[in-house]
Amino acid sequence: MKRTLVYLLILAGFLLSDCAQKKKVQVREVQIMPDLIHPLYFQEEIASLINFPFWFNDSIVASKKIQQLTVTSFKGVISDTSVYNPESEDETFPKRTLIYTFNQSGRLIQLQITDFSEGIVISNQSFRISEPGQLNYSEAVQKDNFYGVENTTFTYDPNKLSPSYASFVASNEMDLIHFILNKKYFGPLSVDSLANPLPNDWIILGSPDRPVKRYKVRNKVKETFISNYQYYTGNFPKLITNEDYPFFKKRYFNYNDGHFNGYIDSTFIDKTFVTSVKSLIYYDNNHLPTKIIHKKEHAEGVNNYQTHELFTYTYYP
Repeated sequence: MKRTLVYLLILAGFLLSDCAQKKKVQVREVQIMPDLIHPLYFQEEIASLINFPFWFNDSIVASKKIQQLTVTSFKGVISDTSVYNPESEDETFPKRTLIYTFNQSGRLIQLQITDFSEGIVISNQSFRISEPGQLNYSEAVQKDNFYGVENTTFTYDPNKLSPSYASFVASNEMDLIHFILNKKYFGPLSVDSLANPLPNDWIILGSPDRPVKRYKVRNKVKETFISNYQYYTGNFPKLITNEDYPFFKKRYFNYNDGHFNGYIDSTFIDKTFVTSVKSLIYYDNNHLPTKIIHKKEHAEGVNNYQTHELFTYTYYP
């Protein structure tokens, strides 16, 4: 009897193991197709690095003959409905416009940033973008500029470049960005040895177009303002987390039929859910983005807050 019981237990173990293996086989990788705008463009800390403008697919820009893309952000409004009509025209005053100009080969050649307050221009900056080189770095030369009091747009100049490490100094000359390019140097002691970062410096493990971790450091090993990046294939993001005590934030990236269609932000305080923002991208028949809606919802389920951005295009003949 005991021997029979042992045989049954062994057989059950084999069956469970076989089922587990079958379940593993059934897991399929997410197949993602490139779109006009890379999902990482919607990460502020990445899009603000205008010297590394990898955000646009130059092949799509060229094939669609896009000359300019204008992204207009509007002030938020209170929404009393859980359903948004993308055809409605509920624009308030614009908050910011970003005008990207491309050459006929699809390369970004100019960026203009304009900030508004109640419809009045308070800041205007334009940059000429050079052809990318090592690490996809592009020189960004400032042109006509009117600086507002809230201006935080900086350009970066190369400081040190090597196969394992690269650093760039900000135009305000107050901080640097350190890229640790070789995975074997991701440890804190290696980072300190290579970069010797100051408290205001940013450390990025990985490359400009595929960061793995981003943070600042104090006393050589105390990490602050930590962001971690997880990916599907290539540099298509899956999840980005941000730690800034007592806040903890998560951003999940959503894809439909292989195309990026939005993301969900969740904010926690001491592991307690506080608020979420659901962002949904709308596309036209040519699969070019036309609008993105950001809908904020609180834990109490009241006072839904909504902002949106419009994408408009001009084309070469």
